Formats: sequence, structure tokens, C-alpha cells
Amino acid sequence: MYIDIEKKFDIKPENIKNPVILIGLPGIALVGKLAITSIKDSIKAKEFLTIQYFDFPAQSVVEEGDLQIPTAQLYYKPTDQEDGNDFFILTATYQPKTPEGVFEFSKRFCEEMDKITGGNIKMYLSTGAMLSDIVHDPPLVYVCGTDKKLVNSFLEYENTKLYEGGYISGANGIIPAYAGKNNFGPGLCLLAETLPLPMMTLALDPRSSKALVSLIKDYFSIEMDFSKLNEKIKEIENVHESIKKRADHFMKPPQDDRGADSYFR
Repeated sequence: MYIDIEKKFDIKPENIKNPVILIGLPGIALVGKLAITSIKDSIKAKEFLTIQYFDFPAQSVVEEGDLQIPTAQLYYKPTDQEDGNDFFILTATYQPKTPEGVFEFSKRFCEEMDKITGGNIKMYLSTGAMLSDIVHDPPLVYVCGTDKKLVNSFLEYENTKLYEGGYISGANGIIPAYAGKNNFGPGLCLLAETLPLPMMTLALDPRSSKALVSLIKDYFSIEMDFSKLNEKIKEIENVHESIKKRADHFMKPPQDDRGADSYFR
């Protein structure tokens, strides 16, 4: 399947320090994508690769009148610490839409990252959401991966829990699994609790995104600005409160008005 990778600038593999790949592609309530783009914006990562792929949905994207085709973007932020991590951050307009597309994209992406970094990737870490009837405050983050020692290192943090069994659909699940099982680097996936509300498939759940960001921030000692995420949380809370009030209004039983001016007899 056609894929085109455009490089914006060059990076010498020998200059890359302890590279970590952060992945947040669109999924349930955009939890993973919002988390990863929040980190990208906060650390001011620069766009490094633009990826055109013919298994992205055939839907053009319009932003402020500008017509664009769907793409994936990889951003890069070098560390200024001697023992820190260089971050590569992958996000996209859409996920690939077919199983074949997901696997081929994962394969090609891992091969490209192996060339760029000289095969020295410390981990592929993807983010997403897990539907739950009860969401804790803050939401729990479920952890799974291809390397038990690495998984356990994340479970040392508060509000984390081992994801013991189930499925993770799409590229957020396949990329870290493919990387880990094919010696491109250990793969992990972090899934934050979110409610199974129908509106969550269309809206954001920034509380769950913030739980992911908080864990990644603490684990890698990243300086983060939470102001924009907190604003989104407040906006969503206001929307939920408005919906609840309207629902409560419509659920009220009809009033028996027998006054002189009533049209009901």
C-alpha cells in the first residue's frame, strides 16, 4: 500500500539520547491523542516527519478553510539532560481503517524508526482509553506491554493497575506489540478509564487524558503545563452539567395545572 514519508530535517543517530516513542492516535473519546498532543505542545516538539498513507480514510480535512489530506505526523524533542530521553511523538488525523493497513503501517513505522535511531529505541509507548462503568478520581491507568520489567516500573506509580487480559484495537495496540515482538524495542500501552457514554465517541474526555499525561510526566520527569487540559476539563464538565439538567427537566412528570388560565381540562 502506498506510503510516503517526508522528512523535515536530518538527525544523526549518534546524537540521539535514549529515544522514546510516544504514540497517541485517535480512539475512544480521543483520550490518547489529546494526552500525547498535550505533551507535544507543552515540550514544544518540532514536526520531523509527515506520513501520507493510502489506508487512512478517504476524507479530506478542512481547518479554517484550508483543505488537506489526512496524514500522520512525527514530532521530535531532544533532551537537554545528560541522562534524559529524546522524544519522538506520533499522532495522526485518523487511524488506518483496515486490519492490513494497521499492520503494514506498524511495520513500516517501526522499520523507519529503527533506521532513524540506529536501533537504539528504549520503548514504544502508546496511549488510549478503556471503557469502564465506574471511573475513579483521578481515573486509573491500566498498563500492559511486551517487557514485564518495564511494565512493573510503571505499576510502581499511584493510580495504575495491570491490564490482565483483553484486547486493544487499532494501531495504538498493534504498534507497541509489533515493535516488542520483532525486536524494534519494548512496547507498552497505557489505557485510562473513561465512561461508555455514546457522546464519548464524539467528544473529548480530558480527565482521562490528564491521567495519562500525569503518569508519563512523572515517569520521565517532564515539565508539563496543565492549563489547557484543565480548561478542557472544565468545558466538558460544564457540558455534562448542562446535559444532566436538561435530562432531569424532561424526566419530570407533567404538572396537573387546573387553574383558570390552563388550557388542559
